[in-house]
Amino acid sequence: MSRHDASVSPMAAGPWTQCIDASLNVLESLGFAQMTPVQSSTIPLFLSHKDVVTEAVTGSGKTLAFVIPILEILLRRETPLKKHEVGAVVVCPTRELAQQTASVFQSFLDQQPAVEEAARRVAGVQLCVGGTRTTPSEDLAFFREHGPDVIVGTPGRMEELLRHSGVRTSELDVLVMDEADRLLDLGFTQVIRTLLSYLPKQRRTGLFSATMTEALSELVRVGLRNPVRVVVKVELKQRGASGGRDIRMPATLSSFYHVSRPEHKFAQLLRLLQYESQGTTGARKSIVYFATCAQVNYLFSLLARLAKTHDPRLQGLQFFSLHGKQTPKRRTSTFSAFAKAGKAEETDTAGAAHATMQVLLCTDVAARGLDLPDVDLVVQYDPPSDPKVFNHRSGRTARAGKHGRALVMLHAGREEGYVEFLQIKQLPLQPYGYVCRHAQGALSIAEEPAERDTDAHALEEAMRATVRRDRALYELGLRAFVSWVRAYSKHEVSYIFRLTDLSLSGMACEFALLHAPRMPELRHWQLDETLFVNEKVDQNSLAYADKQREKQRLEALARQAASPAPAPTSRRIPTEAWSEQKRRKETRALRRDKKERKRQWQQSQAAQAAEAEVDDDIDIEDDESEEERAPKKQRKAVWDTSEKDTAFFEDL
Repeated sequence: MSRHDASVSPMAAGPWTQCIDASLNVLESLGFAQMTPVQSSTIPLFLSHKDVVTEAVTGSGKTLAFVIPILEILLRRETPLKKHEVGAVVVCPTRELAQQTASVFQSFLDQQPAVEEAARRVAGVQLCVGGTRTTPSEDLAFFREHGPDVIVGTPGRMEELLRHSGVRTSELDVLVMDEADRLLDLGFTQVIRTLLSYLPKQRRTGLFSATMTEALSELVRVGLRNPVRVVVKVELKQRGASGGRDIRMPATLSSFYHVSRPEHKFAQLLRLLQYESQGTTGARKSIVYFATCAQVNYLFSLLARLAKTHDPRLQGLQFFSLHGKQTPKRRTSTFSAFAKAGKAEETDTAGAAHATMQVLLCTDVAARGLDLPDVDLVVQYDPPSDPKVFNHRSGRTARAGKHGRALVMLHAGREEGYVEFLQIKQLPLQPYGYVCRHAQGALSIAEEPAERDTDAHALEEAMRATVRRDRALYELGLRAFVSWVRAYSKHEVSYIFRLTDLSLSGMACEFALLHAPRMPELRHWQLDETLFVNEKVDQNSLAYADKQREKQRLEALARQAASPAPAPTSRRIPTEAWSEQKRRKETRALRRDKKERKRQWQQSQAAQAAEAEVDDDIDIEDDESEEERAPKKQRKAVWDTSEKDTAFFEDL
């Protein structure tokens, strides 16, 4: 594989006229006057019948690096594509990224001249993603009706469409896999190989990603012919050094790390969001990453409830939530609402106007590929379990040459070694001080107090008071804490992120729990009662704020009190957080019970068969004719082949 290196600084790398001419008007209207280094390096290679593997920092313009050559290749064809022929396929790991890529294609296609004014046109682009109201059969019907030249989608739905004989891929010119390493990480390897079998070998293939993995290298060897590798990095000039060194982040990104004790961490998150919006940076949009979906769900619900009390610690902040367990419709609407959210202004009771910061609470579902050019700040509340995801998260800001700030929040103690770990990974970070809130509400950078931060403690008490008023928040909090413990214990950098090195009391304060859940993972933790004291929660009196849910709970309690005793096989309604160990024990016990019942059933069937053989050996007179015995034999054959399995599984 040949190799071509380029630099991202400066972002401008020459005019578009060096390699293209058909899309100049659209590029100028979109504000792209100059190419970026990844575009100037990749597009000429793509247009000269080369397969490319492009590894570039986030926000460097990789999408246009394959959209432009795809359109140019299709427009330069000697023979136009027929209605049911596909010219280009773009595979994306998530529906959000596929929708975004398809919209970029559509912005170019909308600027095409009319049919009578142009000798060549790209017929259109089709989006094929799962989790929507569109079914695979409707995708096929759309293709047959409109005959698009470009198809953009996720692997599963793409494979559903391409396997139909009515979709002709023999004339395909280009295959692109965007965020190719993520496609393999999500387990799409076999689907990708199936897709490759549907496509002609004589094609141009492009793999685009911000990181290169061993699995991706294997895919390169299988699916590409003599590829050229394009690597775009940033050169960091160090003072006092004769040379520089390469880093894996955009040159316009400022990266920081913040350290605080667990009991102060969540208060610090809210303070630094307000500090960044009110300071010289004037941040207006930010993304905050958490480890699990349950954390996002709990904290968003808690902050939404707390905001209704007009708590000054949330002043100027508007929250959105996005995670993988939301419905596709909810994910799409949330992403769209956050992307379109403008620089709104609120007016407080004194009449003074101040800008609002839009804050997206999310998991790694929004960590890769998504283009949100207006994001000013990225906060990694929980460091990612996979270190490769770190720069993908940070890359949601400082895109297309704009300046941005990224910050990772660490617990004081052993986690501070993560800074040196990232330094080795060519990701240098600067320290970000402790944000203090003064009596008048002003924020400033200072040292973390040795004693308990009174304002952080007041926020914790306000959050607990909110939890006490709603059983749903209480249950969400326990579930969020358990999910975080499980995720933290599986961190890939386990020699830095050790569960036993954290304070159980501090983490309970951070999650605003009423009591710490009982789970095997916490058996080595000791509770510091000077910092956190378990409350005795009356499970019967703790009510849901939702009247319908509370009515159902009370009815269930009434039925339970009226019944003499629960059946041995009835499922107990848990009143505390579950653990993985307890679930596995219950599953094993259920499996043993099923196996024992199946063994007994098989023995009874064998005994009946033996009795039938003995009866056949006894010579007795049978008055039934052959015609009368035939239906019985037929019924017996059906029972022997299928009904015995049906009866067994229904019994279970």
